[in-house]
Amino acid sequence: MNELIQEIMSNINKKGIQRDCKKILKKCSMKSAKDTGFITELAVWLYIYGYTQEAISVCDLFSNEKFDGNYTLWSNIDHAYCLKARILREMGKVKESQEIIKFVNKYRHPELYINGVEWFTKTIDVNIQSNLDANSKARARSWRLLKLEEAIAHREAENIQYHRIFWIKPLMS
Repeated sequence: MNELIQEIMSNINKKGIQRDCKKILKKCSMKSAKDTGFITELAVWLYIYGYTQEAISVCDLFSNEKFDGNYTLWSNIDHAYCLKARILREMGKVKESQEIIKFVNKYRHPELYINGVEWFTKTIDVNIQSNLDANSKARARSWRLLKLEEAIAHREAENIQYHRIFWIKPLMS
């Protein structure tokens, strides 16, 4: 892992990428939600800047990780898998993408997402705006990055039950 991260850090001089590489190289445990979050965030930054092969390589750092029932930890890994699926789909590798999504959906339970609908549709935007109002561009950028990460994860893993919850819950409120 360190070799890949050092190579990315040496070859790509973008602030978000550099920052995440430094955090990962300093300390990284696959049993830490914070650390796996940095890995996933790095993959998203690479995707944003068009370094898709590098993003796939970073997502592949999770290839040996098994779901242990900890959704806080797993959500970062889930998001990385979904990002990889998106990149593969965009490259025309639809079958590979679908296999990843099939794997991801084994651990998704839409009933767990019902409270996340308002968080995704409203709270993230409120947080972005409040940080902009407070002149905290860095925090607003972090919220925007998280919103993109969440959107990719839920778009790629299109789970019919999730979509029912996503669109019906607001109508019932």
